[in-house]
Amino acid sequence: MMLLPAEAGPPPPSPRISAGLLSGTLDTVGCFGYPPTEDPFVSVTREELPCNRKSSDFWRSDGSFHRRAGGKLFGEGLMHGIGVLGWLIGNLLGWMRNLLASLRRRGLEYVLVRLEGSYPERRDRRPVLPFPLSRLSLFPSEPSLEELREVFERLAGDRRVRGVLLRVGHLTAGPATVQALRGMVENLQGRGKRVVCWLPQVDTWTAYLASACDRVILPESGTVFAAGLRAEVTFLKETLGLLGVEADFEAFCEYKVGPDRFRRDSMSGPHREMLEAILDADFEELVRGIARGRGLASEQVRALVDRMPLSAREAVEEGLIDEVRYEDELIEALDPEVPSASLRTWREARPWLVRPIRWRRRPTVGVVSVEGMLIVGRSRRLPPLPAPLPFPQQLAGSETVVQALRAAGRDRGMAAVILYVDSPGGSALASDLIWREVRCLRGRKPVVVLMGNRAASGGYYLSAAANYIVAQPLTLTGSIGVWGGKFVMASLYERLRVGREALQRGARAGLYAEDAPFNDDERQAVRKLLETVYEQFKERVAEGRGMGPEQVEEIARGRVWTGRQALERGLVDELGGVETALRQAKALAGLDPDVWMPVMPVAAPRSFLLPSAPSAPAEVMQAVAEVLRALNRERVWAMPPWMVHIRG
Repeated sequence: MMLLPAEAGPPPPSPRISAGLLSGTLDTVGCFGYPPTEDPFVSVTREELPCNRKSSDFWRSDGSFHRRAGGKLFGEGLMHGIGVLGWLIGNLLGWMRNLLASLRRRGLEYVLVRLEGSYPERRDRRPVLPFPLSRLSLFPSEPSLEELREVFERLAGDRRVRGVLLRVGHLTAGPATVQALRGMVENLQGRGKRVVCWLPQVDTWTAYLASACDRVILPESGTVFAAGLRAEVTFLKETLGLLGVEADFEAFCEYKVGPDRFRRDSMSGPHREMLEAILDADFEELVRGIARGRGLASEQVRALVDRMPLSAREAVEEGLIDEVRYEDELIEALDPEVPSASLRTWREARPWLVRPIRWRRRPTVGVVSVEGMLIVGRSRRLPPLPAPLPFPQQLAGSETVVQALRAAGRDRGMAAVILYVDSPGGSALASDLIWREVRCLRGRKPVVVLMGNRAASGGYYLSAAANYIVAQPLTLTGSIGVWGGKFVMASLYERLRVGREALQRGARAGLYAEDAPFNDDERQAVRKLLETVYEQFKERVAEGRGMGPEQVEEIARGRVWTGRQALERGLVDELGGVETALRQAKALAGLDPDVWMPVMPVAAPRSFLLPSAPSAPAEVMQAVAEVLRALNRERVWAMPPWMVHIRG
């Protein structure tokens, strides 16, 4: 299902200034397919206006011209001219650089690329410190899918490169991210490159990824432990009871099992039914992918999974891998047509690779990221917490996301926006605030949602306002429902000999006080509030997806769906990755989907501040307090279970 923008036709294309020139670095965004190290970005440099505020009017109501607006218009024209000049110079320099790089005829047959880590969609590559301190690698961070996509694009675009050697290490990425990595491998093969994969050991998801490669190699001591999938749910009711804490929560509806980890000691029937369906769908996707990649029957793959673990030699006999070699023996196995093919690391090969030159300036596609638990306020990242509760490390603040969306809407050279959502949900209020801004932006230019590992509950709430939704088959989405309540600590205070007295004015002033559970009147009030938010949630989905109330209710009730299940039920429009989302964004903007367009991440401003001195206990306590404050401040949550881990 496709929803067109309120304004027919694409936005008027207008050349825009290179973001690198504005940020003080000379880059050639819009010229090359591969951005420089400090990537270009659209920065929110001031408080952006709401979508209904017309800040670009230059004429007064009486017909007179705003002098200040005229000066602003002149300044924009001047900066535009500077941007065009920088773009032209950058292209000329790029052409000269490519000419020099092409003089190296050999030595680039195969390039080694390492895959390890969690691979978020993107990371902020703006320097933490001002130049020249920004050139020092004081604060390394893990690579992103965006960067890896750029690497593969460079390799695919150079005719001297015959193939890629993937060295897969400890991969902690989620299922949908692994699926995106697999898609990138298949795209590389589709452009004529051979992909060889070497792994020291194989688990379930690395087996799924490696099966897409042309050749899979293990060392003789390696093992294959692709033993299937396992879902784990942790319940804390009895643990909280030992502390004297009672969970008093209400939820809409039966599949909204978010608070069950606090108020139950085992799965409910709907909870088990939902998890069984997710496991079945994920396992079917896993088996289908391995079977297709290795040329095996699905029944054969299922039988092999039940026999795990396998040694490297056994895996060769069963067709799961191709051969056994140590790392120092890999060069001979890279390419049968070129026995003496050269192998270079990415760092060695990068300076000699040709960059594509774009001689024509084009409109851009913006990318706004929503990653982590949704909260009201600003986005922030917390340190990992060694706590029994899996507190989220990334918090997506409504204020930060709204400002980025407004900046994208004001950029006249931005033809469309991709909203990347990798969030389990969170605050219902934050979800609604972002939803409203997405809805406003959709009236000015197309908005395409690209879902990551999770875009559930509040993550789906804000996605429903987009023109088009793209998800991976293994994405977890849906979970249309809400829950809320409080923790009752009366027994804890009694055990600790803590005396408490309270005075209040108003019959429900102590509604969310932790010294007593809800009485009948209070519980009715809480349920009424939750029901109101739940009905509003369904209305948002019905409006965005063009469904009737009965259709939404049938697929709502808090149930989580995989991306493929969501496609069958009309919650998403298409399965795919960033290429699919980009193609659809260009089509909705009235542009040729096959024509290259620069992609511009839209980022919030950040000041140059030195990080605080490391203090692990203090950071942990501050992070715990941060999350607990967010939990205590919000009354209604649009969020699926945190404590569900599907491991491979």
